[in-house]
Amino acid sequence: MRTYRIVTLGCKLNQADSSALEARLRALGFDRAPGGADHHASGGADLVIVNTCTVTARADREARQVVRRLRGDHPRAVLIATGCYAERDPGGLRTVAGVDHVVPLREQVETVPALAARAFGLADHSPPPLDLGPFGATAGCDPGPGDRARALLKVQDGCNLRCSYCIIPSVRGGSRSLRPADVLDRIARLTRAGYREIVFTGVNTGDYGRDLEPPTRLDRLLEQAIGVEGLGRLRLNSLEPKTVTASLAGLFAGGGGRLAPHLQVPLQSGSDPVLLRMRRPYRVADYARVVEALRLRVPDMAIGADVIVGFPGETGEEFESTCRFIESSPLNYLHVFSYSARPGTPAAALPAPVPPDTIRERSARLRRLAADLSLRFRRSFLGRTREALTLNEVRPDGRLRALTDNFIDLGCDLEGRDPALWRNRLVRVRIDAADEAGALGRIVD
Repeated sequence: MRTYRIVTLGCKLNQADSSALEARLRALGFDRAPGGADHHASGGADLVIVNTCTVTARADREARQVVRRLRGDHPRAVLIATGCYAERDPGGLRTVAGVDHVVPLREQVETVPALAARAFGLADHSPPPLDLGPFGATAGCDPGPGDRARALLKVQDGCNLRCSYCIIPSVRGGSRSLRPADVLDRIARLTRAGYREIVFTGVNTGDYGRDLEPPTRLDRLLEQAIGVEGLGRLRLNSLEPKTVTASLAGLFAGGGGRLAPHLQVPLQSGSDPVLLRMRRPYRVADYARVVEALRLRVPDMAIGADVIVGFPGETGEEFESTCRFIESSPLNYLHVFSYSARPGTPAAALPAPVPPDTIRERSARLRRLAADLSLRFRRSFLGRTREALTLNEVRPDGRLRALTDNFIDLGCDLEGRDPALWRNRLVRVRIDAADEAGALGRIVD
């Protein structure tokens, strides 16, 4: 049995793409190498794939470091680099010692299995992928061995927005959607395979359906999806502010618990002049109306935001505007990114770059604020019960890891129960403790 290891860098969309690759490799007869996907693990895999990210210069640097480390751990493996970095700068990746093949993103789901089959003399009888256009495909409805609690399902790829700092539209192309019938079929198959939570992923998931004939919308897809027989729950990942509609908020409020009350709504800056330079299609007041409406309709919802620190020309007062807005908003957590110029984007040519030391100081301040918001949110549920999905992981303290519907990651005290009998179950948990390290609870079912 030939073995593979896939190391995925970057976002959940990359994780979904890697799941598609895994499905094709298993159809070829490969088995996952011992040690999982941790790029620090060794174990002599025959095939090693690095699915790269290119959203920042740091992501590019990490990809190169990981490739070198994996070549050292697997000196005789066929090593393939693919993903967004491979699409943006294939020549740069080819110069990294140890890479056997570089496969651009648009060719990933077809070419990587073909290279693997040719390298090991295998016949490819795997089913063709469902096409999302020249920059994307989705090929698996079973993410493979390991944790069968949660599955990522790519329903959309690409983006029609042209934010001045973002390289992703040029890497992944314009917005394309998977047909509703295919989405519903995959949800049904994942549910039958035992997955209790399905996470919709995409570059701009809220744009779902506009490219289809006839056109449709994300809320219409969700109305059908939450009715799939046997479904545990669906979770959305990230939606642009203008795509968070009143009808979508109504589904969070009235979906009978099948749509997890959790959403990431990218903010990027709390300053209108910075948003204008970023070419973001909203202003701070528009964003505030969106998240405040969500909080009003779904009081216990977890609402997060992406924030970019140090965009060119960001003044001290513009940064303070961001801090003041976040402090007064209903946001519960933040993903903080230090600005990184991407070659070929309009922002890379803007004047007045922010000094690196200033970016680090501002990022640290926002991360402290993020920690406070997250802790405050967790503590607001002390003594209360939430639905949670138990995962396939026993923590070092002996507690079973679980994820509540509103995205609180906790250690669950089984009170002497066998962990093997309680994994991958939707249960009610009481949250008993919360601190900077996380939350603790116990099953009350």
